[in-house]
Amino acid sequence: MKSTAESLVQQVNECRNRAGQLTAGLSPEELSRRPEATKWSIAECLAHLNLAAGAIQPKVARAIEQGRKDKITGNGPFSPGPLGRLLIWLAEPPPKFRMRAPKGIAPAVSHADPSHVIADFMKAQDAWEQLISDCEGLDQNKLRVGSLFPGLPRLRLAAPIPWMLAHQRRHLWQAENVKQQITGQSPASKV
Repeated sequence: MKSTAESLVQQVNECRNRAGQLTAGLSPEELSRRPEATKWSIAECLAHLNLAAGAIQPKVARAIEQGRKDKITGNGPFSPGPLGRLLIWLAEPPPKFRMRAPKGIAPAVSHADPSHVIADFMKAQDAWEQLISDCEGLDQNKLRVGSLFPGLPRLRLAAPIPWMLAHQRRHLWQAENVKQQITGQSPASKV
């Protein structure tokens, strides 16, 4: 499972498009409505992705900066490595099992105006795309990204972006199913 910059940018654009289609025409109340008390709303799914991006993107940027400074160059495609492949597999929809979001990236329970969550999600996509571009020319198998979460070892630079894109697909799939539940539209079939 090797990723190229082009395939990663395509995945970012697919996430952008899915989020746009998902939220188009929904009211703030619909974006904030939970299908059940214990399930996330569409806005909470997007807020979680924004928080995850905010936690991961600076660490990826630091690894890129260090790679440029140390001139650790190479040509891809690169492999995310065994742990990276496992994390990507776990993140891909549909979920294999439920996992509680780490405390720092659990979404707020409610949003007075969830429209900012959508704008923030689109900005996060721009940042992912910029990081993909910034990785070009670096040896993403040799460079390591600092521990992304407590207990998780450092990953190859080739792992976090594909992992987070899989994570986005998982929660967009979840949000599409929430939309179906709250509006009665046909269920999400894209993964």
